[in-house]
Amino acid sequence: MDNRLFIYSGNHGKQDGIEDYFTLFKNVLGSRGFQVEMSSTLRPNSTNIIIDEFTNYIENSRIAEFRKSTPNNRCVYVLTEFAERKFGVESLNHFGGLFASAIIAFINVYLRLSRDDFAPARTRDYATLLLHAPVLAAYFLIAITKFIVLRLLGKNAPNPIKNFLGKHHHLFYFHMRYLGLKAHLKYADAVISSHELIVPGFADDLGANGQKLHFLGVIYPEFNQQHVLDSLMVGKELFIEVTGSVTKYRQKWMSRINFQLKLLGIHNVFNYCQALPFSLLTKSKHIKRAAYSLHPPQTRKWKYASPTRIYRALEIDNNLPVLTTHFAQNPIEDVCFLLKDRYSLEKMAEMFFNREAMLNFVRPRIEAYNEIAKQRNDVLTQALRT
Repeated sequence: MDNRLFIYSGNHGKQDGIEDYFTLFKNVLGSRGFQVEMSSTLRPNSTNIIIDEFTNYIENSRIAEFRKSTPNNRCVYVLTEFAERKFGVESLNHFGGLFASAIIAFINVYLRLSRDDFAPARTRDYATLLLHAPVLAAYFLIAITKFIVLRLLGKNAPNPIKNFLGKHHHLFYFHMRYLGLKAHLKYADAVISSHELIVPGFADDLGANGQKLHFLGVIYPEFNQQHVLDSLMVGKELFIEVTGSVTKYRQKWMSRINFQLKLLGIHNVFNYCQALPFSLLTKSKHIKRAAYSLHPPQTRKWKYASPTRIYRALEIDNNLPVLTTHFAQNPIEDVCFLLKDRYSLEKMAEMFFNREAMLNFVRPRIEAYNEIAKQRNDVLTQALRT
């Protein structure tokens, strides 16, 4: 093995889906003597970094065959999502209630029966589905009855099955990822995670050597401090943007902040929150960007911080991330501005118009975080070399 590391992109379809992680690995490990490259093929006699995405049947088969036929290599998986169990049902990012658990119980059996790259359905999978069947039966009874009544009244009615699949597509997607990952962990020589609390969810899984997964550590983004300080808020306008998925919970936070701006009478100076989905940002480079970015959890029950998104805000988008919840899980949270009450908006406006005040807030936080991140990344690098 040499010092080259290949970030495999084939299982992600498009390279832009993992650009942030490629940049992260290149910056952190490249500065420590590794040569990090993106590769659309799996490289024999090398270390292949495979970022979690095991939904593609063809790619799953390719990875399995590669690992079986080319033993003289190392496959290191990067785990980026959380395995959560609710009401006896486990999936990735499963923060829903009983109804979501019932849907996943159905999806679980259906996918295991439909695809041979996932583990086959077990007795306990059928039993779990049976226990949740009354919940699903009640839902479909109501939905189908409503559909029939509306049709009899001559009104348009959405197809209940199509509506069900469209509304809950994210549960299908994340459980497909869950089953694919669980089935392919046996080909992992080691794992790295993007968050401290990811690996405990896979504590009982086995790796390529038939033993418990070999955990190398968490990779921490490291800020280019001078770049951040020089670029932060430059060319930005005074408002708060929300990128990524604008869920109902995040929309509530936006509405709450906009109301507070009105209440304080500063909405003519501090503009209203704006949702800027990634799809919109990629289509136009002339969109006005905000001095601040809001980072609430995706849902009310979401219980984890998003270190990579925070890093991107400061290092790439050049705005100051604002948290609604401090989870105290990752030191990068301490770099952010915490939204405590309506008077926090006054402080944010002050930092926008007083650059020295803003830098006095950010500079010591980045210095403290970078020191922690570098120490922990040194440990990860050493583990990766052995």
